[in-house]
Amino acid sequence: MKQIVLLIFLLPTFMLKAQEAPPELVTDRPDQTESSSVVPLKSLQVETGFLLEKDETNLANLKSRTWNSTLLRYGFLPNLELRLGLELLQQNVSLKNPPDNLKYKGFGPLYAGFKVKLADEQGWRPEMAFLGGLVFPFTASDDFKPTYTAADMRFAFSHSLSPLFSLGYNLGVEWDGESAIPGYFYSLALGIGVTEKLSAFAESYGLIPEAGSSEHLLDAGITYLLQPNLQLDFSAGFGLNGAATDHFVSLGLSYRLPPFSNQ
Repeated sequence: MKQIVLLIFLLPTFMLKAQEAPPELVTDRPDQTESSSVVPLKSLQVETGFLLEKDETNLANLKSRTWNSTLLRYGFLPNLELRLGLELLQQNVSLKNPPDNLKYKGFGPLYAGFKVKLADEQGWRPEMAFLGGLVFPFTASDDFKPTYTAADMRFAFSHSLSPLFSLGYNLGVEWDGESAIPGYFYSLALGIGVTEKLSAFAESYGLIPEAGSSEHLLDAGITYLLQPNLQLDFSAGFGLNGAATDHFVSLGLSYRLPPFSNQ
């Protein structure tokens, strides 16, 4: 009899948990603006995709493919996620003078970093987060190995403008692993909730180095939520000046595994 009474008391709790909606799936792709949200505690989120870039210079035509750009995000604490990234790269170079074709393929360097949420959105104050990470040369294939350890740091902000529109922006600094001279990164992205499952964005972003030419680009794309924890994305963009990539296109998929047990 006691077991029956206990079951009656526990049954509503089980039903309530079963009916709880999963947390919103917020990804850091396909745009260049990192979100100010962290993944839920003890959840693992996998974000992967394909990228094709084309660029032409006075010396060569370049076609770059990122066959598998994968970012793993794990909710380590309620306001802290750990991040690990790896890419499989291919680059075709067609030299103009003298004519020649070169091909490189291999793994890019491993990226390890974190994101910590600093504040929730409240009134005029945006939701805020800070990201930092390192890129380790010894983990890369010889053709894609930077000379030094690369690093980046940035702040991420987001505003809910209305039920349909949101605004995200990043400000940061990065070192490319080839020199000690930093470059300053910026991005500004407008998000549009077209339907409950379909979203779109338009974005401006760039890199301003302390020495050398700046890069400025525009891109836009869509995301489609197949399941509460499964999303497809598509994006494309182009450079606004000679130092930037001429144009690119990207396809991707993001998936979040359920939280690991607390037991």
